[in-house]
Amino acid sequence: MWYEVDSFRWGREHFSESDPLWLEIHDSINSISRAEVIAEKRRNFQEWRDGFIKAPAVGGQKIFNQLIDRNLKSKNWETQVSVFESQLMESLEGGASTRKEAYWSIDFKKELIGVEVSFNNAGALSQNLLRLSVLSESSSKAIRLGVLITSCDSLKKWSCMDGTVLTFESVKRVFPLMNFNIPTPIVVLGIANQDNSGVTWDESPLFPSKDFLKSNFGVEKIHPYSKISVAEKNYWDEVIESSDLD
Repeated sequence: MWYEVDSFRWGREHFSESDPLWLEIHDSINSISRAEVIAEKRRNFQEWRDGFIKAPAVGGQKIFNQLIDRNLKSKNWETQVSVFESQLMESLEGGASTRKEAYWSIDFKKELIGVEVSFNNAGALSQNLLRLSVLSESSSKAIRLGVLITSCDSLKKWSCMDGTVLTFESVKRVFPLMNFNIPTPIVVLGIANQDNSGVTWDESPLFPSKDFLKSNFGVEKIHPYSKISVAEKNYWDEVIESSDLD
């Protein structure tokens, strides 16, 4: 999978492209193929048809989160790492609790690099930056570099993500406007619907838009399989069983 790179506070100057940790991040994105994305989405639809879930995941957010999560975990990256010192977390959580406050955890960390994967609302950008900055100032587990993984506009459209989803392009527009001090050097990666030679992925019916659903079935979202019309069942059965992996 192809991606674009930008940085804030000279983030790219804080690592070498031969750095083992950088290569692990690179490989975790670069190795994702269209076939793998489609296979994951198909499984999601199969779970829906079999009645295990009420509806397939909206857009591609969940699929790309799952694939990146799986790839980084396989390389032994820590997940959901608290940005606070342990003593402060105990105070926030009432002393004895081991529950983590999700808002105050970054997605991945390994050695001196922290990673946030943001396929959620654009308003989450401030939260992403705050978490990375707080962790960079930690006395016991500080990071020297933050990495923010986002979707490019093209991937957002290809996988019919929600219109509010943060994109690489919007981050690039916001960063120059920041005239306050964020201490953390940050590298921003925008993943795109292209293979590693730059060829754009073909569209897939497994990522239907609201306009498609409305114009073809008169609905704005996919309802439980047991409650949809015969026409919808016939259509989705054909899509699920198609050779879209080719």
